Amino acid sequence: MAAIPTESLPLAGGRDGAGVRVHPLRTADMLSPPALLERPGGPGWLLRGLGLHIPRSRWISLPIPCFLIEHPEAGPFLVDTGMHASVAADPAENLGRLAKVLYSIDMTPDDAAPAQVRARGVDPDAIGLIVMTHLHYDHASGVTQFPGATFLVERREWEAAARGGFRDGYHRPHLDPALRWRAIDVELEADLFGDGSVRLLHTPGHTRGHLSLLLRLESGERLLLTADAAYAQRTLDERLLSLFCVDDDDYLASLDRLIALSREADHVVCGHDPDGLRRAGAVFA
Repeated sequence: MAAIPTESLPLAGGRDGAGVRVHPLRTADMLSPPALLERPGGPGWLLRGLGLHIPRSRWISLPIPCFLIEHPEAGPFLVDTGMHASVAADPAENLGRLAKVLYSIDMTPDDAAPAQVRARGVDPDAIGLIVMTHLHYDHASGVTQFPGATFLVERREWEAAARGGFRDGYHRPHLDPALRWRAIDVELEADLFGDGSVRLLHTPGHTRGHLSLLLRLESGERLLLTADAAYAQRTLDERLLSLFCVDDDDYLASLDRLIALSREADHVVCGHDPDGLRRAGAVFA
């Protein structure tokens, strides 16, 4: 895959003192092995962690979210895209034939982001910006549903996805060159609009270029979206090392940073936490 152009931050549209509205969107549910949240110890941890010896009836159902964010000046944008509507009928079409065999995904076409965005009074065609926390298939599946948007992705994440494949959590067809991809460089933190309302945090470890977000809400309260740098609230509370990391030391360093931020934030939503997403839906939607 070719390199993509760079987008300089902050973007236009900032407003002093601005706060955002947040709409959590649950695009699907997916069965996952119980060890996804907490890596087993000892030899053979990966094989045991994959849960192939555990009946699917004992696997856990995790949400596949994305987020609609409304900024008072910059307008509506998304954080990730969740699952494509076509996955409801045939996962192979969007995720590949192997995915259809391996993944158990529960969704309807109306669960996909475009329908949910429209249900919240926003025209999906008005989404001009999508911030990608990372490019794993469950976050990037729905990118082609927003052909007019600019997709911001941390440069190291794009490079990893362009080199990676199925075993790395990426599906190359999601990196559609017809879309407007733009690379951003986030060393530690970046202010998306220059007004403090949306702060992008580089939280590597799950992937090389993973981003989390710290948002200032209309109320003045702060919301931390960890994405997959912390799968669930348990991850923060118990400092859990997840099953899949590209770098364990980076992951734990990012996790320690998020633990500290979570103590200062008013609300926290972790990457695939069913309870956290339900709470967020009650508070923000």
